Amino acid sequence: MKNQYVADTGDYGKYGLLRYLIGKGVRVGVNWYLTPDDGTNDGKKRISEKDWKYDPDLFEALRDIFDNPEKSVVQIERSGLLLDTTFYHEIVDKTNRTSWHENALKALSDAELIFCDPDNGPIGTKKLTSKDSDKYITPEEIVDYYNAGHDVVYYCQKARRTEGAWIAVKREMEQYLPEAKLHVLTYRRGTRRSYIFVIHPERYKRLVNILYQFVSSRWGYGANAPFIQESSSVTTPKDEEAGNAMKIILESGDTCTIKICDDGWVEIKSTLKPNCSIRRRADQFVRDNL
Repeated sequence: MKNQYVADTGDYGKYGLLRYLIGKGVRVGVNWYLTPDDGTNDGKKRISEKDWKYDPDLFEALRDIFDNPEKSVVQIERSGLLLDTTFYHEIVDKTNRTSWHENALKALSDAELIFCDPDNGPIGTKKLTSKDSDKYITPEEIVDYYNAGHDVVYYCQKARRTEGAWIAVKREMEQYLPEAKLHVLTYRRGTRRSYIFVIHPERYKRLVNILYQFVSSRWGYGANAPFIQESSSVTTPKDEEAGNAMKIILESGDTCTIKICDDGWVEIKSTLKPNCSIRRRADQFVRDNL
């Protein structure tokens, strides 16, 4: 994250997601992974007026901040947009990354979910000795947050990766935290941005249910909605992985699966009545439920 990026079109989706989580009672901590401004034109894309409807209060506040030549993450922290959130805004220290990271762990120790916002996402094959290593998050840092009891969500771009390479990036943390559950949301305004969640198994149902509600809200409803649910944990049923089913996890732990069958019919099943299912033609399903 750079101060020059504050309140641009990408920030709108990021804070929209965090505000939804906070509104559902999730205690959030933010590590900006702040790096110095670079003098480029990055961060100068204003939020489109057509997106006002997704969160009008957030939209208006960010438009005001965007027009401030001294805009910075501190303005976001003081704005009240992210209530009851803790922040760490020290610039990433390339000369003493370990100390910088340890300070972040302490500053965000009360958070349930820690959001990490590096410029370019996970470090991949780059080394911490590389000149631009401050723009990345390392797997070890994610592991430290996770092992300290936090769930983690971190920013990542697909960029020019092939589809196979992108899948590998999304699932990278399986190598380091095989017991963790992964979930991915993608924001489709401007540069496509993904948010990769690394979740403790005992909190997975609650958090993922909130994320399902989020993508069922105005933020994710409709063909042109800003957010899509890109993928989820490897424990997801086969038909959901194939993209023809949605599983909704209720707060009780029960699930409801809505599946588009090969014959074009819609089938609904629930663990509340495991031996029953409902089938409707797609046109009938839409007519009956709208």
